[in-house]
Amino acid sequence: MNVIRLGLVASMVFLAGCGDDTVRKPENQEGVTSQVEELNVSIRFETNLTAEALQARLPLTLSMQDLHQNEKYFYFDEPFPTNPERVGSIRAGDVMLYGDDCLVLFYKDVETSYAYTRIGRVEDFATLEPLLGSGTVELTFQK
Repeated sequence: MNVIRLGLVASMVFLAGCGDDTVRKPENQEGVTSQVEELNVSIRFETNLTAEALQARLPLTLSMQDLHQNEKYFYFDEPFPTNPERVGSIRAGDVMLYGDDCLVLFYKDVETSYAYTRIGRVEDFATLEPLLGSGTVELTFQK
């Protein structure tokens, strides 16, 4: 399984780069910026065509919207190869594809009857989880 870095920019909340992934609060209307902490998060990819196709598109910065207060999602313009399965139980940190064009990052455990193609899993998800919040976030995926 391949590993990549995942940086996070939570809109109006935090800003993270990749590599050493420094997390900062963005400037507020008064122009004050403050350092919060450093963050280093990786994704371990499945060995399948979908994960390979996503990695071939890297680097990517995606504006991911919130859905059901348990997942972030982004629709691509171009489809991915798929091999969907009814996964049943989803764990926080799972990265999956819904349909052939919707990337999903789950930030809470959930039971589902929907079918997804597994892409990978965020390692040490507890580090990332508090930064996701309930709004739209920007996630940067890079090797």
